[in-house]
Amino acid sequence: MVIECSSISLEGSAELRKLLAARKIEYLAAPVSGNAKVIKAGRLSFVCSGPKKAFDAALPYLRMIAPAASWVGDGELSRIVKICHNVFLGVVTQSLAEVTVLAQKAGVPRHAFLDFMNQSVMGSTFTRYKTPAFVNLDFKVTFTPYLLRKDLDLGLDAGRRFEVPMPLAAATRDLVQAMMGRGWTEEDFATLLLQQAQASGLALA
Repeated sequence: MVIECSSISLEGSAELRKLLAARKIEYLAAPVSGNAKVIKAGRLSFVCSGPKKAFDAALPYLRMIAPAASWVGDGELSRIVKICHNVFLGVVTQSLAEVTVLAQKAGVPRHAFLDFMNQSVMGSTFTRYKTPAFVNLDFKVTFTPYLLRKDLDLGLDAGRRFEVPMPLAAATRDLVQAMMGRGWTEEDFATLLLQQAQASGLALA
């Protein structure tokens, strides 16, 4: 059995499945959610697709690595789930940057606004996780703009394939591209906050 854990296209994953099937090797597509900090915190998760029998056989080993593993169906369905996950990551981060800058320009300190958000119904594991970067302007890389752009492109390609309009994803992709055009490519994609602040005439400190 091969268990493949990266974020690749639907087509690439299907091609790999075909090559392995010709050699009678079972294949489980199992991309993960979580960066190095998430792994250290013991909160990595797998999303898997392929034969259910293969998933059941692999599950004890997956759980040695991560506490959560979901099976979403046959074939390459886990790839579309991971692509949707990372598109949402980009859109949510851009949205959080916009409202944070709006609140600060109106006079609310970033830390106070984000503290409220994190305790409200709109708070989430992700907003709480990203708050230190937004408050302290600490953009030590967890996920580069290059990687986010790749996943947004994969999401938009999937949208075209399945005839699903994705206007927010498209706008976010353009904003990530604009950020990269400024040379912001090696820090964390949370530099979307800096771009939003500059576009709003706000200097962050």
